[in-house]
Amino acid sequence: MNYGKRILLGAALLACAFFAGCGNTGNQDEAHRIVVASDVHYPSKMEGGAGKTAISNKEKAREDINSWKDVDLIAFTGDMVALSGSLEQLQEARNFTEGFKADKIYMAGNHEINFEKKRKNGKIRKADPALRRAHVENYQKVFGPLYGKKELGKYLLLYLSADDTESQNPVQMSKEEVEWLKQTLKDNREKPTLIFFHGPLPGTYTDDDFGNNPRHFAQPAGAIDLILLTNPQIKLWVSGHTHTPPTDPAFASENNWYHGKVLDVYNPTWDGDQVWTNSIYLYKDKIIIKTWDHKEGKWIDSLTRTIKE
Repeated sequence: MNYGKRILLGAALLACAFFAGCGNTGNQDEAHRIVVASDVHYPSKMEGGAGKTAISNKEKAREDINSWKDVDLIAFTGDMVALSGSLEQLQEARNFTEGFKADKIYMAGNHEINFEKKRKNGKIRKADPALRRAHVENYQKVFGPLYGKKELGKYLLLYLSADDTESQNPVQMSKEEVEWLKQTLKDNREKPTLIFFHGPLPGTYTDDDFGNNPRHFAQPAGAIDLILLTNPQIKLWVSGHTHTPPTDPAFASENNWYHGKVLDVYNPTWDGDQVWTNSIYLYKDKIIIKTWDHKEGKWIDSLTRTIKE
């Protein structure tokens, strides 16, 4: 290789390290990077050719993420399984997620807890409370604790599950989990905090029939509202469940601010025509959220959001 070619190669590698094309951003020594993988539904809820395409897209997205050298954590915000919380499906999903190189946190969504293993007449059937409790036990065997905490730099990360086995709301926390959340926040009032949960916050979508349906949003709403309003250290609520893609105006809008205080970061499903992922960069003085298009191999710059500390 001649000297001129070496210079060009060096410039290309430098650009790759600092610009959007390689999934990295900024000085990597300054930030902790979290990649959010929500509603992976592995292998797929879809059948036939659509299902095969979705599986291929998921495996490609995993390769992309494994190639990013600055990823500190991958947050799986629920619905890792295709349909239900059977041991078989949970283990299949876990085998897929184990292929990601970075550290991981997991939380149960409605599909890990609330549904029977098989469809009936093409429809997913709700599980009774006894089966939901069995799914909770299965989840803990395969993925571990339903909720917990982790620190990245100065930030506290709390990850929660939709673990209520009696409620008609598919994304509801148990009373025990709510009490744990209250106490943990009380003990860490000085730490800027991110909460990860499968269901988004009420009122953070749009003002329509979907956005006003309590089944689509985190419950118990009253308890969560009080927690958020009395803990100003909470900066982000990172959610899934709604499968909202970046092509939907609700994905990144002013409506995503809960009471103007906490930003709900919506995340799309992996089980579709293509995969997008959000990356959350935690700096000392700010948080940056960026959206990567795995099909096009680039950032969607118009969706970048910055929160100052």
